[in-house]
Amino acid sequence: MEIDQSTLTYIIGLGTILSFIFTWYNSIRKPQQKGEIQDAVFETKLNELTKTVSSLRDNHIHTIEQKLDKHIEENQRDSIALTKQMTRIETLLEQVIKK
Repeated sequence: MEIDQSTLTYIIGLGTILSFIFTWYNSIRKPQQKGEIQDAVFETKLNELTKTVSSLRDNHIHTIEQKLDKHIEENQRDSIALTKQMTRIETLLEQVIKK
């Protein structure tokens, strides 16, 4: 079986066109896959960061609540002590003024 010149030219041309199409398809597909992978990695990191920020926020809120409770307790204790001292001073002043 003999292949004439035009058939050979046609086969080579078709092979060349197919190789161009394949190369073009790969040049489009590869960046898209790379972009999808980067998007997935970014989403994973963003989710981890969101969890970390939420955890830190909750811990800080809890710490602030504890400090606020302690501050209120100390403030109440100091107010009671101040009231007792003021009452004592007032009683002493009344005794001094009566004399």
